[in-house]
Amino acid sequence: MSKPNWNRTLSEVLMHNTQPIVMVSEKTGNEYTTDIIPVLKVVSIGSLEEIDGKFKYSVVDTNNNLDYSIKAPNRVDVKFGTILQFKNVRGGSLANGNGWFAAESVSVVPRNA
Repeated sequence: MSKPNWNRTLSEVLMHNTQPIVMVSEKTGNEYTTDIIPVLKVVSIGSLEEIDGKFKYSVVDTNNNLDYSIKAPNRVDVKFGTILQFKNVRGGSLANGNGWFAAESVSVVPRNA
């Protein structure tokens, strides 16, 4: 008999479709399979923070009424209302009940796109 699992999947948390992908851990070099959101467009609230050589963007998903932060390796200039496109977003839960999210890259979406 198995125990109930209270952990939600990435697609349940962010309310976007996901797909599995094989990645390589930066820390160990080991391969692992995880779910990712291939392309995620969200709106910046204008906050950007550098942490350990990566950049943490505070964003809102106006379609799903969510606000959270995503770390990416590259820096783009943001201000309130900038539309950002993150590629291969992954995430998980933390011990405090919150979640972490990371992406392979981020870019600014032109206003006419």
